[in-house]
Amino acid sequence: MLFLVFCLVVIQGQELWAQDKTISMDARGKSLKEVLQQIQAQSGFTITYSDALINGKKSGKDQLQQVPLKEALQQVLLGTGLAYRLENENITIFRSTIEKRASKPGTVTGVIVDSATNETIAYATVRAGSTSVMSNADGVFELPASAANSNIMVSYQGYVTRSVLYEGNNDGGWTILLPKRNGALSEVVVTALGLSKEKKQLASAIQQISGDEVRRVKGTDIGTSMTGKISGLIVKNSSEFFTAPTFTLRGATPLLVINGTPYGNMTLRDIGADDIESISVLKGATAGALYGGRGANGAIIVTTKKGTKNKGLVVTVNSNTMFNAGFLTLPKVQTSYSAGLGGNFSNTDYVWGAKLDIGTMAMQWDPVTKQMTNQPLTSRGKDNFKNFLEPSYVTNNNISISQTGELGSFRASLTNINTKGQYPNAKANSFNFLVGGDMHVGKFKLEADLGYNKRYSPQVWGAGYGTQGYIYQILMWTGPEYDLRQYRDYWQTPDVQQNWMYKTWYDNPYLIAYEKLDAIDQNTINANLTLNYKLFPGANLLFRNGTDFAGNTETKRNPPNINSTSGGWFSKGVYSNNINYGFSTNNDLIFTISKHVNKLGIDGLTGGTINYSQAQNTFASTRNGLTVPGFYSLAGSLERPDVTATANKKQVNSLYGKLMLSWDNLLFVEATGRNDWSSTLPKSNRSYFYPSAGASLVLSEIWKMPSWTDMWKVRGSWAVTKSDPAVYATNRSYSTTLGAWNTLNSAAYTTGIINTDINPTTARTWEIGTAAYLLKNRLQVDVTYYNKYTYDQQINAPITPSTGFNSSLINTLETTVRRGIEITVDATAVRNKNFEWTTSFNWSTSKQYYKDLDPVFSTDNLWTKRGERTDYVAINDWDRDPYGNVIHLDNGRASKSVYKSRIGYLDPNWVAGLINRLRYKQFMVSFSFDGRFGGLMYEYMNDKMWDTGSHPDSDNQYRYEETVNKNQTFIGDGVKIVSGTATYDNYGRITKDTRVFAKNDKVVSYETYARSFKGGSPAGMLDPTFVKLREVTLEYMVPGNITHKIGAANASIALTAQNVWMWRKQFRFADPDNGTDNLNSPTNRYIGANIKLTF
Repeated sequence: MLFLVFCLVVIQGQELWAQDKTISMDARGKSLKEVLQQIQAQSGFTITYSDALINGKKSGKDQLQQVPLKEALQQVLLGTGLAYRLENENITIFRSTIEKRASKPGTVTGVIVDSATNETIAYATVRAGSTSVMSNADGVFELPASAANSNIMVSYQGYVTRSVLYEGNNDGGWTILLPKRNGALSEVVVTALGLSKEKKQLASAIQQISGDEVRRVKGTDIGTSMTGKISGLIVKNSSEFFTAPTFTLRGATPLLVINGTPYGNMTLRDIGADDIESISVLKGATAGALYGGRGANGAIIVTTKKGTKNKGLVVTVNSNTMFNAGFLTLPKVQTSYSAGLGGNFSNTDYVWGAKLDIGTMAMQWDPVTKQMTNQPLTSRGKDNFKNFLEPSYVTNNNISISQTGELGSFRASLTNINTKGQYPNAKANSFNFLVGGDMHVGKFKLEADLGYNKRYSPQVWGAGYGTQGYIYQILMWTGPEYDLRQYRDYWQTPDVQQNWMYKTWYDNPYLIAYEKLDAIDQNTINANLTLNYKLFPGANLLFRNGTDFAGNTETKRNPPNINSTSGGWFSKGVYSNNINYGFSTNNDLIFTISKHVNKLGIDGLTGGTINYSQAQNTFASTRNGLTVPGFYSLAGSLERPDVTATANKKQVNSLYGKLMLSWDNLLFVEATGRNDWSSTLPKSNRSYFYPSAGASLVLSEIWKMPSWTDMWKVRGSWAVTKSDPAVYATNRSYSTTLGAWNTLNSAAYTTGIINTDINPTTARTWEIGTAAYLLKNRLQVDVTYYNKYTYDQQINAPITPSTGFNSSLINTLETTVRRGIEITVDATAVRNKNFEWTTSFNWSTSKQYYKDLDPVFSTDNLWTKRGERTDYVAINDWDRDPYGNVIHLDNGRASKSVYKSRIGYLDPNWVAGLINRLRYKQFMVSFSFDGRFGGLMYEYMNDKMWDTGSHPDSDNQYRYEETVNKNQTFIGDGVKIVSGTATYDNYGRITKDTRVFAKNDKVVSYETYARSFKGGSPAGMLDPTFVKLREVTLEYMVPGNITHKIGAANASIALTAQNVWMWRKQFRFADPDNGTDNLNSPTNRYIGANIKLTF
């Protein structure tokens, strides 16, 4: 709200004072000077000019009747070669730069002008064939005379792109007028099935961003650049290498659609940022009405680039490179105590060992001589983790070629992303090739694209709580008494025995990086063919096929004698291959018709879709070790390799239709219906129907609005969506087990009984919204409220084993409702000849509640009840007295309750993003903030550090006294029970309490107390609120007189940065952006540069 008020104040300060002034006069026979004097008298504004400038000139308009001041000035100056500038209440008349300009020999000179204000437009793009230039600070441009013979395209942000022809009368006065884009009335967005609509027609929420927004800072993932730019869309960014962001829209995962096709195996990572034209996010359930169950949770619709609008060949090179410039998060541990327990050094487990740097000697492993020697216990490894980290970087390079001719266009693009992670051997390389185009022949229009993506990494291990995690190995469970850099030579006996001081549990991190490998090789191919035939005016028949294929191979290998996998056949080494294949094809046949009868508009479509998908998995692994250490192959298995294979397939056939009626371009009413037949449902319930309806009303077309209101509309929609079960969820099938008995494989019958009456999960959603465009489109506000009721949810319910089964898939009677609000504000706070400041703000909140409970299967506790939130967090907290003090047992340790209590909720209270773009002449600065506020998350790293003894706060006087002086001095803060008891009901509520409390005075071991109290789950649940400065760019558009010297049409250079800064409320060690903490790796701060050339 404060942001909205701020935008209003800034914009109104520039605009509103002039909007209520109107001019009426008869200017026939009057000089321009007389007309200006009359305008000054009527408006009260001061008009400044020189007599020499206006003498002898006549008004460009004879009659003015209640004409707004700005329009009146524009009309009277028409054809005079003069322009005006309005500042505060002063109007200055000056010679227009549109007037005579001498052209250089062999060139054509012109000027770009705002058609509404008569002001020149600086740095507009003028393209003629393969030649492209920019207008200068005065709006003037020059083109070679040979290039001017072709069609000329003129474009600038916020204005309508115009195509003009040079008529050969260039006497220095050629002017090209650009009208501002009327976003309120005519802005077009891509919606379901790849169809385009004007915003005013939409009955449900949709938000679109241009491809420029996701390539200002070209990192590894497009999703990172989308963070905070769509209200209601939560993007969770992982700090782990090779891990893609995840998306949540209104509490669920949306469908990804590319060029109208919902592929089964594609992700946003398979699309190059330079190939994206726009991204639309359909938030409402109406996406499900046209995409089926796959679109029940909304859709992210990506439209890729085709050929350029103007004819000719265009080559574009765009390169961005960023390097690590520190970390947003970097775990810190204590470095005063060694590995071990009870204050004693030991290379076995934990970091509650001896005090370091006090002259104590101990037998330790010498990584140089590779034997045990008596050495002093020192903190020589206090920077082990920092020293293990390596400089990281990401390069994102693209080259594209496009050609546009008489019949169509063609574009080919190649993107290479090379990434180096923060750990040794963490590197990845990806290539994305996309070729596409369109062709128009008579009534036919053909569009096609073909893409190939390859992504490879030799090592993706290194994250998480587990034996493969570097934080787990270095910071959690090993002490600072060794210098990790001395263990880069990680073999004691090559391929057989590692050089390491631990003999159980933990491994040399360098050996993990280079020998204990998890390699990924991913390959994806997708193709899309769309044929559109114009049957007759207003009627079209469209056929579209979209097919993708994915082949992914994961190869793992372990050398012999790895401590973390000691015992069993892993101890002799292991090699495995996990191969996954996926295939999907989507076929649409759609008939559309659009007719208008006077003020009545009729738009309809009917069509059908066949969607088929299948997947296969083959896993093979050596058994009982390797025949030759270091020889990693299935052929090197000591025993017959283990092999398993799985496969699944699914088909959904659909018929659907949509009808929209409009009246006088102000009222739009639509209804849809869809029927699906899914192969994953029993035959008796295989067919299911679901409808939707919506309406949009442009109120500003009905009632006279204030002059500062350009357009105001209200909208509403209602939709039913249905989701079928997973593949084979309703089929009986056998499962196989390797080595079940005497090394033999086995097959087991399913333990779940089939329910032939299962229904698809159904959601009924309604939403209302309003959108207002104000102050000549300088301020745009969109607000949506939605309500999503879900029933027939599917669960695997337990049944009595006497039936021969232990579960059955059923529709539970439990229902939920999700409610939320989404707000988007776009504003142009300042706009003048040299400076422009635009800003966007996105805000949303979403919560889910219980509507109805299942008397049998709903959880029986105090918080699972009608009207309560479903995302509650319940834990076994510490027992407390009536004043909240922790109760201690007789042994001095805190008492943990046997009953659960609710401590909060998981979902954030709200999510927000703020994007700013500032342009001064040829410089552009953009920066974006985003954050999530409220909720709860388990900071596992903070919790586990207390357990293991590595937490920095454990380095205190209590630990020192206990370890060095063998003197226990710690007393837990809280109370003890002196007398009495408490009784509880089944839910942990006290029914009777006779307890008497006193302050706890029992001295205990600090190590024991800290491990149980600080290292317990109650201490780990924290508020994950954070704010990030996500992206920053400083861009300079190189002047045309320089770019022409290198043969380029356009050029820009920029400084770029990603993950620049972060503020956290309670999380100390992990980045909460990921949504969970499992010993999250440090988040890279990237700073670099971008260069873009267009030829």
